[in-house]
Amino acid sequence: METITSEEMMVVDTNCEYYGLSRLQLMENAGRGVAEEIANRFEPCKVAIFAGLGNNGGDAFVAARHLKGFEVEIYLMGSAKDIRTDIALRNFRILKECGFRIFEVKDSTMLKEIDAEIVVDGMLGTGVRGKLRQPYARAVEIINESDAKVFAVDVPTGLNPDTGEYEEAVKADYTITFHKAKPGLLKAKEIVGELIVKDIGIPKGLEMLTGPGEVKLAYKRFESGHKGSHGRVLIVGGGEYTGAPALTALASYYAGADIVTLVVPEKIYGVVASFSPNLIVRKVEGDAITLRHLDTIAEIAKRHHVAVLGMGVGRNEEFKEFVAEFLKCVDKAVLDADGLISDIPEGVECILTPHAGEFKKVFGLDASLENAKKVAEKIKATILLKGREDVITDGSRVKVNTSGNAGMTVGGTGDVLAGITGAFFALNEAFWSACASAFVNGRAGDLCLDNFGYNYTALDLIRMIPKAIKDSLEF
Repeated sequence: METITSEEMMVVDTNCEYYGLSRLQLMENAGRGVAEEIANRFEPCKVAIFAGLGNNGGDAFVAARHLKGFEVEIYLMGSAKDIRTDIALRNFRILKECGFRIFEVKDSTMLKEIDAEIVVDGMLGTGVRGKLRQPYARAVEIINESDAKVFAVDVPTGLNPDTGEYEEAVKADYTITFHKAKPGLLKAKEIVGELIVKDIGIPKGLEMLTGPGEVKLAYKRFESGHKGSHGRVLIVGGGEYTGAPALTALASYYAGADIVTLVVPEKIYGVVASFSPNLIVRKVEGDAITLRHLDTIAEIAKRHHVAVLGMGVGRNEEFKEFVAEFLKCVDKAVLDADGLISDIPEGVECILTPHAGEFKKVFGLDASLENAKKVAEKIKATILLKGREDVITDGSRVKVNTSGNAGMTVGGTGDVLAGITGAFFALNEAFWSACASAFVNGRAGDLCLDNFGYNYTALDLIRMIPKAIKDSLEF
């Protein structure tokens, strides 16, 4: 059975909204699906619906409306004014206007024995972690003591949807989950009961698209953070080209990294350092980075979360040898341009960002989704294959990014992507970081198109990164 984690489902929900399939539509489909499963099994009877204040409760509100002929009572776990989402509130108001019997449960003393043949658990769904607070804990106790048949909406309240762990949880006779099963549901059959997976209308093609959902997952900001806690990124590159590593470093800053350090050959140090006062630039002697600099750069890398390698190196045959050895010294790396290699050491998490020509040159295969997936699986890394539509894959999961436009053929946009990727990857796993980076880079390009037309530069692109991220987080 195909599964989807709660994080992955959050991404899908957000991206559905972005591409026009609204959360309200999904809630309607989910709630109707719950009602259908009840009606298919039971003649009209008394139903007690326990509804939380979030979207799990919203699904239950929709179910109430579709239970035609049933005698329905709703127990809202809190005050109506505290319902957290607009779409749940919208469905609650419909029930209220239509005269449904609704009881606001503001503390556990208000809960009594259940007088119903069927109970619908729409309290907490995928949002629960750890020990239940009141009045939820008391509601779970009452539900489990009843003789009613229990239908859990998406996930039984109290069950961790990803791990299957629980301290106290609703013991359901039926669990109706949506789109795909959450992995924890397969591990706690004694709580889940009969598992029913309902299609709520999410097409496979939409599920594969990147969007704001990945950005919400990958972007981190901590109220108690300090300098460096939001990412320390090391950029290693430069040689023939001076602008490329500087663009990568600036993009990392604009994507949220706290500290970005560049290491470049001494020959171009002055030029690179002059690009911006924000840049921290270190130099190694000579015209090019080679194996003789390995120990020095590896020592610098220890103070960073991730290294980004390859931008602007140019004709330097020794650089790939340097990359192969350097990867043995770090935990995470982004490989771009002249830093791309086909042999990734075991134990290092890597994102490779080739365009079609580089993919063919490095791996000997034509650039395609299937070949990218095959390569990613073989080298145990994440591939972000750049193109009109970017392909992101770790060998098992696959996403396609369609943001961006023809103005992004201008030089430097790949360097910008590498920098964004480094910033996200500093605090996240490779696949989601690559997905979020591809979307933000393309979205920044679309914002440039809106403001300037097709004629913009990589620096214009960089300046739009914060707006692209902000828009995604607010979506």
